[in-house]
Amino acid sequence: MAITPKQKAVFHYIKSYLGEKGFSPTFNEIAQHFGYRSKGTVYKHIKALKQKGLIRQDWNRVRSIRLSGKKKETIDMLPVKGEWQMSQIKWQSQPYRYIGVPPDIVHNNLSYIIIVRTDDLIKENIINKDILVIQPIVSEKVSGKIIVEDKRGSAKLREKSWIIRQKKYTGQIAGVFRIL
Repeated sequence: MAITPKQKAVFHYIKSYLGEKGFSPTFNEIAQHFGYRSKGTVYKHIKALKQKGLIRQDWNRVRSIRLSGKKKETIDMLPVKGEWQMSQIKWQSQPYRYIGVPPDIVHNNLSYIIIVRTDDLIKENIINKDILVIQPIVSEKVSGKIIVEDKRGSAKLREKSWIIRQKKYTGQIAGVFRIL
């Protein structure tokens, strides 16, 4: 099927937005970018792009547009940048060791891994040898807790609302998994 110039423009906008921010634009953001008065126009373009197999979208979810193509069967490789030992994070230096993680956990290309080497996080349902996928930028798309380190190097997990009061944080937990 042929793609119209307007559909092509919308597709390229979505593609660049995804690459830049790590998540898709909303219909409202697309409408504002192109100067459309109605989100209905955006809906028609998105529907056409889905029918042509260029994008995928989860039903009834905001920011769920993804580029189509081959289904990602490979895993993402992320660097292990630290280990959570007792109440602090021991940071590693380069060259980093890499571990494969499920691709649906990785939300941007800045993500990295911290391996848990303590039982201090059990109240958060995180146990020894769990692998934390961390993204350094706090996102509304991710529901994970915020990692905060104080001046003495002590690390704690905080709720996302904490960031409103404080500006210093290490990152946000994007996912936790275990290798059995």
